[in-house]
Amino acid sequence: MLLIVGLGNPGIEYEKTRHNIGWWVLDLLRMKLTSLNLRLLCYSRVYELKHELKKEVDFIVYPLTYMNNSGKAVKCLYEPRMDLVVIHDDLDLTVGKIRVRFGGSSAGHKGVSSIIDALGTDSFWRVKVGIGRPFSKKEVINYVLDEPQKNEKEALIRAADYIADQLCLLITERNFTRFQQNINSFDPNENN
Repeated sequence: MLLIVGLGNPGIEYEKTRHNIGWWVLDLLRMKLTSLNLRLLCYSRVYELKHELKKEVDFIVYPLTYMNNSGKAVKCLYEPRMDLVVIHDDLDLTVGKIRVRFGGSSAGHKGVSSIIDALGTDSFWRVKVGIGRPFSKKEVINYVLDEPQKNEKEALIRAADYIADQLCLLITERNFTRFQQNINSFDPNENN
């Protein structure tokens, strides 16, 4: 079973912000899939994708707890037999650059820290979407909670759409090695 979690903040005022890139990816993923059942549970909007042949269910999750408390929602939904994939913004990657890795520290991302703390482990997949960094550290909060410029938005949508395509393959194939290779080879300056 896959538990695919996009980090973001609830509310229309956050919808188009850099910090909500995890939700952008999930929105695009949902458009590519059919037969999703929506449920509200565990402080989240949860879309279930049932696989009749495999008799499995995958979950696409929008935590409604706000970014810094995402662990509360994930802990409520997570079971050890699940493969957890968390999609989030990353200030240290240039705009539109994407990376997948398994485990490791949160690198200062409070949503990821919340999940690590709640689960008591860092053993899960992260899909990092580069949003760039503001010039001054003092501007970080306003930067992540602001809408990207037009050229940045285009790069982020290209990256988010590519991730959604790769998640569709992951759902079908369950091949994390291929998923990681494909994401990590994405070039935001090319048409992939």
